[in-house]
Amino acid sequence: MTIRERRRRRRRQRLIKRLAAAGLILSAVGGAAFVIIAATGHQEATEPPFTHTVEEIPTASPEATTEPTTAPHRGQDLGWSANEEYIAARMAMAEAEGEDTEGKALVILVIYNRTRSGKFPDTVKGVISQRNAFTSYHNGRYEAVKPDADCWAALDLIQETGWDESQGALYFERTPEDGESSWHSRNLERLFIHGNHTFYTEKEAKDP
Repeated sequence: MTIRERRRRRRRQRLIKRLAAAGLILSAVGGAAFVIIAATGHQEATEPPFTHTVEEIPTASPEATTEPTTAPHRGQDLGWSANEEYIAARMAMAEAEGEDTEGKALVILVIYNRTRSGKFPDTVKGVISQRNAFTSYHNGRYEAVKPDADCWAALDLIQETGWDESQGALYFERTPEDGESSWHSRNLERLFIHGNHTFYTEKEAKDP
């Protein structure tokens, strides 16, 4: 099996996981077979959280079995279940609907960075529901939105290409106005600004 075929297989498996999370895979004849119903065309944000179509894998010709001369860029497997991917994409919609694809990806990466830091809950649900962690989760916006195509594109950007320009950020907020002070700006180390958000990490402890 060529590298291209392996990548297609992984992509198809990820699509099937998302279909399952969206409730679009139906069991048939006692669970012996599955019928995959993939939506085609444009979907609004209020529709089920899946905007891809299942890719047809063409039969490889003899010429196509030649390995590429350069290795493809490896993605970043976040190790999340389909449900966790959906939660993260939904949070990206709630927190960064007006941001570009990379801005949404940065929100997802902050969630991921927290699960890996040892200073926050180690699950996606635990991170987003932690008290005072994400305003949109506690004010009801998270429950009111569904991830759109750009949110899924943001997740693919991370997992398909390995994109990560978060610099390990653990916090973000809407960028304060000039001269405005916030809890984040007073207590954290600022890393960078992207779109309308400023990203932070914790300050390093100073030697006594």
